[in-house]
Parts: sequence; C-alpha cells; structure tokens
Amino acid sequence: MSEQPLLNVDDLRVEFRAGRETIHAVNGVSFHVAAGETAAILGESGSGKSVTAATIMRLLQSPPAFIAGGAVSFKGEDVLSMPITEWRGFCGREIAMVFQDALVSLNPVFSVGWQIAELFRAHSVASGKEASERAIELLDRVGIPDPTVRAKDYTHQFSGGMRQRVMIAMAIALSPDLLIADEPTTALDVTVQAQIMELLEDLRSETNMAMILITHDLGVVADTADHVAVMYAGRVVERGPVSEVLSNPGHAYTLALLDSVPRAQNKGRQLRPIIGSPPDLARIPTGCAFSPRCRFATDICRREPPPSVAVAPGRIAECYHVESVLNDG
Repeated sequence: MSEQPLLNVDDLRVEFRAGRETIHAVNGVSFHVAAGETAAILGESGSGKSVTAATIMRLLQSPPAFIAGGAVSFKGEDVLSMPITEWRGFCGREIAMVFQDALVSLNPVFSVGWQIAELFRAHSVASGKEASERAIELLDRVGIPDPTVRAKDYTHQFSGGMRQRVMIAMAIALSPDLLIADEPTTALDVTVQAQIMELLEDLRSETNMAMILITHDLGVVADTADHVAVMYAGRVVERGPVSEVLSNPGHAYTLALLDSVPRAQNKGRQLRPIIGSPPDLARIPTGCAFSPRCRFATDICRREPPPSVAVAPGRIAECYHVESVLNDG
C-alpha cells in the first residue's frame, strides 16, 4: 500500500432531515482505498452503503441531505470542500461510478454511442468523429457484439446485462483512477452477474485502477475484493483483509451474515437466519445498533457504544464480544 491512500474516508456522517425527523444514514464511516486495490463495502439494504458512495461522488441533494461531519479526501484533495466546478473536472476523469440500475441511469432519448462520446466532448478530450470512434472502441472493449451498429441503438434495445456493460464503458471512458461500482449486478441473472464481475476485474487488472465494490453478496466479495468494510446502521462495524474477515469474523454481524448463507464447510448444518430487521435509522438503538438482533448481546451492548477492537494488524471490529465471536466462527 502506498503511504497516502488514493481515497480516504474519515468519520463521515450524513443525515437526511425531513420536518422534525432526522435519519442518520451514515453514522461515522471510516475506510481507505489504495491505488490498484479493490475494497468492498458489504451489508444489508439500508445499511448506508449507497449513501456513502453518493456522498463521495457529491451526488446528494441538500436539502434533505446534510453532511454532519467527517472528511473525504481523494489524492490528498478535500472532496467535500472543493468547488463543485472543480469537482466536476475530477468526475469521469479521475473518479467514476457505475450505478445500480442502468435503465434509469442511461438517457433513453440518446443512442448509447452518443452518450459515451459526450464524455469525451464534455471533458475536451475528443470531438466529432474521433469521439464517436472512441465510443465504439469502448463498446467493443466491454464485450458488446457488433459495436459499430449497436452504438446507434437506444437503451431499451439492450438487455439488462448489456445495459450494464454500456454503463461500465461510460465509467471507464476517461481511464479513472478509482471506479465505484454500486451493486453492479442487481437484477441480473447469475450467469450475467459472473460475466459483469469478470469484466470489472479484467478492467481493473489492465488499468491498475482502484475499485470500490458496494454489495450485499458475500460470494462476490470473496472472489473480487482485497479488503472489506462491513456496514450496519450507517457504521463500519468491521473492516480488514477479505480472507481474514470472511474466514474468521470478529463482529457478531459479520458472523451472522456468513451463517445465513450456504457455505461448503457448513454442509449438513442448518442455516441460521438473522432474526429481526435492520433498525430505523431515525431511531437507532442505544449502545450497539446490532444488539437487538445479536445472540451474543449482553446488558453493556444495549447501554454503551461498542469499542473499536484491533483484531489483528490492519483489522478492526466494533464489538464487546470479539473473542466470543472469533471462537464461534
């Protein structure tokens, strides 16, 4: 890892304020990503993963969203205080994002080739015929058959997997140093999911770009990521190298996620679902937010916020019962 991370997120806090209610969507998130590595953000729906990504990309509308604290730096630059005109210069060229739903994210009234070429025009990289030719090259690079013809087609003429490939082509058009992929395989069948993830990994290897993968899929994390940050109720409750965290989790929530999905080593054992539901982010429980659903919880878990425990070098877990969880896992 380089001395200075490519991206550093430190104690980030984001609130959504509506009338008298405040939703604490991101509640003290910290993690970093080094050049060339893949970091995964893992957690159930509603844990704050996508809001974290949208905050990094400065896509949240204020109001109702407000950054209540923390910092985000990219290549040493303070992202949150950067003038928006300067930040727009970073987007696409230095940092880019693949969104969950390509059908919604792509413009239905322009051909996909035009939309990709517009990135080159907007950033004064190329124009006219050259921009169109580069768009065709990108469609070919992400595996779109007959790209010269398909560049003239519109969003509705593509399958879900092909639309996602178009989104990836747009994201990598300007060779960014960091790609944020927010649930890039949502609503795709298993075969297409594998193809999309293989494509992202190939592109990352070819260009040495860093990647943040936002997902709830443990298998994707295990196959793709170098490091993982596990989120619950707006916080990173455990982070560290993927191989260590998934093989021997230190937080009760990480263990519960692993116990709730089929694993080869658990053959013959009954799956153990996570009881209850994620908390209302406007009314997060006192103490550990996971305590109402946790089989290890004791009185102190319900009263006091858990400590950040150094499980191993480069690895932390916010839990009062790290040793018990490690022994159980």
